[in-house]
Amino acid sequence: MRYNIDILNLVLITISLFLAIIFPFELFLIVYAILGPLHYLTEINWIRNKNYFVKSKTWIYTVILFAFIVSLPAIMRLNIFKNSDSSIVNFLNTDLANYTNGLIFGSFMFAYALLFIKEKHWQITVLVISIVLTIFLKDLDVYNVWIGIFLPTIIHVYFFTLLFMWYGTVKDNSKWGTINIVYLALIPLIIFLVSLEVNLYRFSSTVESLIIESRFHLLNINVSKFLGLSDGTSFFFNEIIDIKIQIFIAFAYTYHYLNWFSKTSIIGWHKNLSKTKTFLIIGIWIISMIIYAVDYKIGLTLLLMLSLMHVFFEFPLNLISIKGIYNHYFK
Repeated sequence: MRYNIDILNLVLITISLFLAIIFPFELFLIVYAILGPLHYLTEINWIRNKNYFVKSKTWIYTVILFAFIVSLPAIMRLNIFKNSDSSIVNFLNTDLANYTNGLIFGSFMFAYALLFIKEKHWQITVLVISIVLTIFLKDLDVYNVWIGIFLPTIIHVYFFTLLFMWYGTVKDNSKWGTINIVYLALIPLIIFLVSLEVNLYRFSSTVESLIIESRFHLLNINVSKFLGLSDGTSFFFNEIIDIKIQIFIAFAYTYHYLNWFSKTSIIGWHKNLSKTKTFLIIGIWIISMIIYAVDYKIGLTLLLMLSLMHVFFEFPLNLISIKGIYNHYFK
């Protein structure tokens, strides 16, 4: 069974890369809207059946509250609030955004505390200190980029996916699993080395507007700046470096989703899906796709909280994977 899954994932990595090279922006928009919501819903249900890996109701309420607060600035950018003169709306749209990265960082550190610190008062202390640190770090670019932009996006979909696969491989001692890990780790280098003709890429005005209006291009800009390839102030659809960065992003998201659905028989995330849960998940998924089809920006905004919840709820699993890999090699 493990052998078949490993071979399947080898194929999925290749297909994801192939499609990302051909349709870098289109593929990303499509999989984000179609596979994304189904992934959020099924993974949250699976994590719930695993007692969230920390067995703490405080963790559940914290994630829901933090995900809601972090999503508020995006909600306030919707057209319905665009011309509002309300001081509350202005605060949620501008001032609050300066502190939401602290909630992302706080969620990660709280997950660490719940996993590895036994005393409840120290667990709460870690959470409070993590959030308070935002007051001092909120103007630090490195902090904002890594916590606010990279952690819930490419770190989540690429790096943590790689770690989770690695953890599973060391437990099962799978040779093909090891090949997949090396292959996945080499994807950025493969994309960097592959020769592309920028003239072969033509993107419709619809695709370009969706990328800009949804603010997806901010991730490209910050990746480019981090790699020292630009000053982080501009983004172009017809520059080869911007296209290659988008190829990586499209690949990472596509394979992240496909990898999740390919692991059904291994981790059994489908086993605790009752008929009621199944119909509820399918219903929400269909509604979300309809909203995306009608107005992509509204769909992205309304589902942002769900997306953030699945990222936060996965933090304990990410930390368990890191600990498992460390223990395998150093203990």
